[in-house]
Amino acid sequence: MFSDKMHHTMKVNILKNSIVCAVVMMLCVGTASAHSGRLFKVSKINISRGEGQLLIHFDVDARHIKPGLDREVVFTPVIRAIGSADSLRLPAITVAGKNSYYAHLRNKDIMPGEKLVRAGSDELVAFRETVRFQPWMQRCLVVMREETQTCCDPIEDAGDTPVAELNYVIEPFHPDFRYVNIVGDSLVVMSAEGRAFVTFVVDRTELKPDYMNNPKEIGKIIASIDKVKNDPDATITSVSIKGFASPEGTYKHNIELAMGRTATLKEYVRSHYNFDQSIMHTDFEPEDWQGLIEWLDTCRLEHRTEILDIARSDMAPDAKDLTIKRRFPEEYSVILKTVYPWLRHSDYKVTYSIRTFADIDELKRVFRTTPERLRPVDFSRIAATYSPDSPEYEATYMKAVEIYPYNNEANLNAANILMKRGDLAEAARYVARSGDAVEAVYTRGVLAARNGDFERAQMYMATAAEQGLDVAVNQLELLKKHCAKPTVKYLIQPIEK
Repeated sequence: MFSDKMHHTMKVNILKNSIVCAVVMMLCVGTASAHSGRLFKVSKINISRGEGQLLIHFDVDARHIKPGLDREVVFTPVIRAIGSADSLRLPAITVAGKNSYYAHLRNKDIMPGEKLVRAGSDELVAFRETVRFQPWMQRCLVVMREETQTCCDPIEDAGDTPVAELNYVIEPFHPDFRYVNIVGDSLVVMSAEGRAFVTFVVDRTELKPDYMNNPKEIGKIIASIDKVKNDPDATITSVSIKGFASPEGTYKHNIELAMGRTATLKEYVRSHYNFDQSIMHTDFEPEDWQGLIEWLDTCRLEHRTEILDIARSDMAPDAKDLTIKRRFPEEYSVILKTVYPWLRHSDYKVTYSIRTFADIDELKRVFRTTPERLRPVDFSRIAATYSPDSPEYEATYMKAVEIYPYNNEANLNAANILMKRGDLAEAARYVARSGDAVEAVYTRGVLAARNGDFERAQMYMATAAEQGLDVAVNQLELLKKHCAKPTVKYLIQPIEK
């Protein structure tokens, strides 16, 4: 049997244990009560995007959070994609009771970037985080994950508090195009060029039309002139002939041959057509070293490189020829027999102008057959007969830029057509050659808008609007309204401080 003293001691211990259990139960109930519902509250919030980054700023109100001495509440911001499994966890904020707070300080277990706050410290926790903007963040949610825990007990998940919905998806904006009339009404000047290998008797300058292959070679020149002369739309303005001699012989003698033979050929052609002297022009090249260099560039001749170096050197012409002959006699023999004869030639050029076409049906006929004969302004006259949405309209302006690749207005219209087709990369090439007129500035804005660069688009359109372009004024206003749509929708209401 127990003594009275022992019995009394047991009663005291039971009473103590009962009191401890009651206190623990009260603490647990109090803690649970304190944590029923979500505790995350903010006093200010700002989420924005800029320079390829996402900036998340808010102040957490921790003043009302009382987790208990050994407990803590962990708030973890999470960026979560809408429509995919992508997410990004940001540094956590831990609001810890007294014992838990000092345990963290002793253990130094708070990760870099994370924040530790002592419960009851009556402070606002400033959260400032900047992350690299990733494509999946175009449509995403920012939520605050809330968890309570002690050092030993399982984590209690209180759920997520939605903070903001982000929508940075760029909705297309398609500004109106501005086509322009192509300017340029000067006569179209064209030319027919060729090379004739007219043969002369050795060391002579007299022309024998029937000598060797001359009927065929002189016939090339005559045929080119006849073709233009018989064209009712063309008028010959000049005929030029440039004679070349080979490096064989002395340079002084080759000057005499090239000059004399060219003059003889010119006079033959002039008299054949009874051309005025002002139409005929001549020039000569005593020795066609460039022709030899071009042949050496592609041949398989032994010592080709060494001979090329000599031909390209600054040596006097006679010295070049003599050096090749002495250093490479076998190769020189090949050049003398197979190359030098082809370096004796006459290059000719027939220049002519095309008359102006006044009738629209005649313009369209020329467009179908020989569009290169049209002036820049003629393409706008043809395009004006079609609807801007028609294939014929587009074909007319695309042909214009093909014929006149450096015409500013032609490039601008082509850029509009390519943007309409969705080929923005190709359109950019034409925009770059469209000049600096107000319509070109506006078109740069249209291209920027279609590429989703609304900031640059507004800059160009504002410049064009300031210069008085009506379409720029109208489209700039529409673009500003388009860009004014909110991109961040806050899902939590900040509390008063």
